[in-house]
Amino acid sequence: ASGVGLLPSGCDTFVNNGMWIKTDGCNTSSKGMAYRDYGMTSYGTCAPHGGAYTWVWKVQPSNSHCRFGYRGESKIKNALSHRSVVFVGDSMSRNLYYSSLRAIGVDGAGAYDATMPKHTDISQTVWDGTTPVNFKWAPLAIDQLNVLRGLNRIASNGGTQMDLVVLGGGAWDRLHVYASDEDRQSHASTLKELSREMKRTQKESGASVVWFIPTTINDPALNTEEKRDHMREEDMESMRSVYSHNGVLSASSFVIDGTAFTKSRVSESYDGVHYPHDVYDAGSQILFNALDWLLPDWGIVGHATPPKIGKMANPLYGMIMLGMVIIGLVFFDGFLGFSYLASVFVKGIKPIDLYDEAYSALHRRLGMNGADTLSSPKRSSKKHKVACVVPTPKSKTSTGKSRRSIDEEIEVLLGKRNVGEVDFT
Repeated sequence: ASGVGLLPSGCDTFVNNGMWIKTDGCNTSSKGMAYRDYGMTSYGTCAPHGGAYTWVWKVQPSNSHCRFGYRGESKIKNALSHRSVVFVGDSMSRNLYYSSLRAIGVDGAGAYDATMPKHTDISQTVWDGTTPVNFKWAPLAIDQLNVLRGLNRIASNGGTQMDLVVLGGGAWDRLHVYASDEDRQSHASTLKELSREMKRTQKESGASVVWFIPTTINDPALNTEEKRDHMREEDMESMRSVYSHNGVLSASSFVIDGTAFTKSRVSESYDGVHYPHDVYDAGSQILFNALDWLLPDWGIVGHATPPKIGKMANPLYGMIMLGMVIIGLVFFDGFLGFSYLASVFVKGIKPIDLYDEAYSALHRRLGMNGADTLSSPKRSSKKHKVACVVPTPKSKTSTGKSRRSIDEEIEVLLGKRNVGEVDFT
């Protein structure tokens, strides 16, 4: 896509439209077979071993200009460098966050570690500390609303301006706060407030707000009775509709459909909710392709701080340059006085003497006082003044005489004749 320009905003209709196929996305011949068998040309992931699942986008009409493709660190850096990115949500959103970090070069992001706290915020800066990419733990809709309000408050008070906000949730609400009619009404009211806050974020901060629809639930793998009673796939499908009905999806700048890249691999969900790392890589690639229209001015981001005045200056070097200029002026020598070394071996070629020899003839022609003193073999005084007077009108001479005078002057400058042998009048 980058070779033909940024993807247009109309591609948001197609960017979730892909599938997993077993092929080597890094191998040209495998790509050819995938095109023949499945009609796939755009690859979102690359597995360097045969038989692995690879996320591919379905072929779109050529006039749509939707040429999706894998986004590596360099392309993502062009879009996100010197911007502020924050993910807000539950564990599904956190796994999407980890996948995004791995794509931008943070090795080991999301590695399994039972000693790490699960329900906590995560802070990360990339690219020499120029780009914060953070995660805010907010599993419930009310939590997401409060976090977003806090971010907007910070931005309005002159704090960090957000550029990209990725929100996601719904599973915890369905599991913990959706049992009674009162819970459902309160939840719907919260979602409406959340939708308004999302619109406010886009309007006041100029940030793009992305909503991440919950991934597909693997019912047989749900590991608690509570989850099997309240968080089955049919329950979550109803919850997805609730979020859409209350304006969350329409208030978003873009929507990542979590079911699009998980429904065909639902059996791999080991606890009924979460998936292997490579599954979320498809979701992060959908997001990074969408940056073309979410952040269309990437490449002209103006957050860089100009260098301070004098930062590139060096007082010592400045004094050395000033000394070199003074030497050249005092000694009439552009070679810092080294030309005087030649006078040790040959007399009469000091730069200051060459100055007299070179300019005395010119001064006489211009009628300047002191020209005779300059042209004398021995200068009467080391300190002399040269006054400039208005040149006398030149008398008309013949062309031959003019050419002869010029030739004679050249011979004087070349040292073939003495100054006294030539008439410069």
